[in-house]
Amino acid sequence: MSAILLLVDQKENRRILAQWLAGRYQAIALEPNSIDELEALNFAFDLCILDGTALNRLWDWVRSRKASEEPVFLPFLLITPRQDINLATRYLWQGVDELLLSPVEKVELQARLEILLRTRQLSRSLEAANVQLQDLNQLKSQFISIASHEFRNPLNMISGSAGVLERSAATISPERQTQLFGFIKSAVKKMVALLDDVLVVTRGELGEQKLNLATRDLTALCQQITQEMKIADINYHQIEFTCNGDLQNARVDEKLLRHILLNLLSNAIKYSPPGEIVSFAVTGVNQKAIFSIEDRGIGIPKADLVRLFEPFHRASNVREIAGTGLGLAIVKQAVERHKGTIEVSSQVNVGTTFTVEIPIEYND
Repeated sequence: MSAILLLVDQKENRRILAQWLAGRYQAIALEPNSIDELEALNFAFDLCILDGTALNRLWDWVRSRKASEEPVFLPFLLITPRQDINLATRYLWQGVDELLLSPVEKVELQARLEILLRTRQLSRSLEAANVQLQDLNQLKSQFISIASHEFRNPLNMISGSAGVLERSAATISPERQTQLFGFIKSAVKKMVALLDDVLVVTRGELGEQKLNLATRDLTALCQQITQEMKIADINYHQIEFTCNGDLQNARVDEKLLRHILLNLLSNAIKYSPPGEIVSFAVTGVNQKAIFSIEDRGIGIPKADLVRLFEPFHRASNVREIAGTGLGLAIVKQAVERHKGTIEVSSQVNVGTTFTVEIPIEYND
């Protein structure tokens, strides 16, 4: 229901208007004596009806309030006697959007109110769409920036390997050919993975995906993921895995869980010094699985924590460390799809801990 503010000095007119408006809108009838009193009330409204004396007293507030809402349209309707119409100046329209001469016909008043309120609603919708377009444009710019950077190395690898094969295919050994083809396949795989991540985030695919629950031993699954990370880690981090509680025969979506754990472990390794310890713990308690991944890396600045899970956002201290800013956005989607929660605590140059809690069912 639209809120209409009544600032009408004439008491009887204010009473009649408030009574008539009450059945159709949320009517707020006030009698402030000053701008300070009005500003102190600090409430929201969709349209304001004033008479001439109130407008003269509150002129600066009217203009200020309209300006504070821009670019959204906030309508002000002036009701004034016909004999006072000559007092209107060309500056009147800097604050007033509609003028009605009293006595006012109720049909005409309601028509003017509906037109003004509809215009306000349209302006709000337009502003919301404009904000969304700006966000999408920023997302596009971020993607172009990230993609151009992340695609450069694999494309150079493909181009270089293909060039060698083209020039020297007849003279290089089969082993060298196999190695070059391996480079090309690896580079293509990296580019496909990046595009898949972009599609997952921008389409919200994980949020729409149906949970595919299956019975798993979470201890065994987490041990397997730990081994996969150790094999892939060229900087020999020490991944310390611990488990506690009831973790057998848990019904979870393994694909979503892998999205979560692989991304978090990958980040812990990426942003930690070579050889440093990464702690990975899982606990089963009260029909929940609690996963904790702790590193002793560069940490995350406090100012970046607010936007940490936004697509393409990267912390300000990552410097030249490669990354797309998509991993944590995917993690958050996967956690929410599992109806779970994710929390992060971090201190710059000390480390970061991510804690994921998801409800689990058991297959007895």
